[in-house]
Order: sequence, then structure tokens, then C-alpha cells
Amino acid sequence: MAIKPKSIRRFTVSPGSSEEVFTQMVAGCEALWRETHLESMVKRTMKLLQNNFGISDLSLLKLHGNGDELWAEKVPLRLKMHHEWTKAQMDEVVAQFKRIPVQEADYGSGINHLDTGGLSLCFALLGDPVSEWYALIWTEPKAQGEDNHSQNYSTELALDFMIKQLQTTCRWLTRFSETQTLLNMDDLTGLYNHRYLEQAIDREIKRAQRYDSAFCLLFIDLDDFKPINDKYGHLAGSQVLREVAQILKSTLRDVDLVFRYGGDEFVILLIESDARNGLKTAQRIRERIQYTGFSVGGGATAHVTASIGVAAFPEHAQEKERLLALADECMYESKRHGKNQVVLVGSPILAGNAGLANDPPRETKEKGSWETN
Repeated sequence: MAIKPKSIRRFTVSPGSSEEVFTQMVAGCEALWRETHLESMVKRTMKLLQNNFGISDLSLLKLHGNGDELWAEKVPLRLKMHHEWTKAQMDEVVAQFKRIPVQEADYGSGINHLDTGGLSLCFALLGDPVSEWYALIWTEPKAQGEDNHSQNYSTELALDFMIKQLQTTCRWLTRFSETQTLLNMDDLTGLYNHRYLEQAIDREIKRAQRYDSAFCLLFIDLDDFKPINDKYGHLAGSQVLREVAQILKSTLRDVDLVFRYGGDEFVILLIESDARNGLKTAQRIRERIQYTGFSVGGGATAHVTASIGVAAFPEHAQEKERLLALADECMYESKRHGKNQVVLVGSPILAGNAGLANDPPRETKEKGSWETN
């Protein structure tokens, strides 16, 4: 016997009825459940509140701090509003927020009310105060009279249910995002791990192609790292890796990405940097590692150096695998020529400070070939 899906009668409603409010609420929640990004989910919710519930003066604030230290910034949403909140009104709302424990459980779920500046406001807290914390604010709709009491009540129930669904989903997305971040982090150094590297390169290639920009890939390997483990122990070696990670992060801009590739190998993604800038950055890193004394316990210090390969997109390669291979081979070329050096595809090997300031990289030759001093 063939299995057929159960037929469900279409739910027809009268305009303005409580049933219409219910169907609008269900449609809104279904739309929310399909979202996987907090910002887009909030925007979609605000459109639903506009279209289904006639709320036309929504505003979204990102909250920072708590109590007297609380401050907020307005999040631009590019939504058509019938009423735009003024800065004075927003400042008054934040001033009122400072007087209430907005991070307590009573304010964490559902819709809350706030009277300020002659306005009766509704607000809902979204996200997590530990990471991303937002307040969605709108003017409380006016009652439409005793004849529409049932309609008003059902609208309030539907709106409250939808806001609670939004808050629950926001909390879930925040925790999911935190989990994803942990999965992409290296436990020892706090850098991004190998798993996240390929995703990041794919993203940067798309962005560079879209905006006709460039980026650089630096492949770093510590020279003679094994003797540190053998002489001082693996705990000392782990400490050296953590300190190297700090050097890398402190030498780079906030937008650049640093990865622990594995063992004592690191990869750096220099956002919107050409080959020349990549070369300069690699040389600074090489020098900082060379002249740092790394603590290995018992008051002793150890010294390591780094061999670094540099490849640029799109100058040297336009495919992820080719770009990684070129940077990796450049690093090994440094090893073959005495270590503690920087090699850019198609350019001379750089050791010390010689030639860095005045000699620009030469044009790329046959991919995979290098010149030596």
C-alpha cells in the first residue's frame, strides 16, 4: 500500500481576527528558525514586527558594561522607519537602563516595559551579556478600545511568544558561535588551528577577487626547536611556542590572522597586503624571534630562530593549494640556505637587515624557482 502524506486543511482566517494574529506569529517564528546568523535574524524579526504587528519605531542597541558603567551604541539596520529615534531619546533610554539590573533573570526573557521621557517603551534583551548583548526597543502600542480587547490580548500573547523565541534562538546562536570558535582554536597557543586555515584562505580569496585586492601568506618554521625539547623538556618547549605565538600576535595588526599549523610551524594571513608589505612583516617577525630570550625554567633562557616563506595572492598564485605550496617551499628554501632567513617567491633570500629597506622584490620568475644571494 502506498504511503501518502496526511492532507491538512488550509487554515483560513478573517482579517483582524485573533486567528490572523496567530498565523502571523507562526509564520514569523518559522522564518526565525531558518536563520543562522544573529544579526540577520534580528533584522528579519524587526521586519516581522513592522509588517505583522504594525510596530514602526524599532531600534536596536548594542550594550556594553553594566550598572553605572553601562553604555550603548545604535546598530545601523537599514530598515524603513516611520519614526527615527533621536540621540537625546536614546541617551535617556540608556540612562534609565543604568538604574535597573538589566542582566538579571527577570529581564532576560520576554518583553519588558520602561517609562521614560513621557514615552511608554517596550524592550527585549537579546544575546548574552558575556559576549554579545543587545536591547530591542519600540514604543508600546496603544490600546484600541474595549471592543477590541480580545484582539489586543491575542496580539500581546503572540508578540511575547515571538520575542521569547527570538531570545532563545539568539542564546543558542551565541553559544553555538562560541563552540565553533573553540573548535577553531589551538589549545596550547590560543591561535587559530589548521582546521580553520583553509576556510580563512577561501574567504580571503573570494574577498580579494571581489574587491580587486591582495593578501599575503607567511609560512613560518622554528629552526632547531627539537634541541629545546630534548634539553629542557616538553613543558619548556610548550612555553616557547606560547611566547612565539605572542610575538606573532603583537607584531601584526588586529585584522591579520595567525594559525598554528602544527608542531613548531605557524601560518600568517596578512589581509590586504601585497608582496612587499608581506616581506617587511616577515622580516620584522624573524628579527623579533631571533633576539628574544625565551624562558625555559630555572632562570635559564633559550634562543630560537625562524625560517619564513612568503607568497602573495594574486601575484604568485590564484589557487589556495598553489599558494600554500609556494609559501611552504619558500620556507624550506630558507632552511636549505642556512635558516633564519626570509624567502619571497621569485626574490632574493633576506637575512639580517640587508636589502630590505631599498630593494623592492623582483618580478616573479617561473613559479617554484628562486634566486639566491
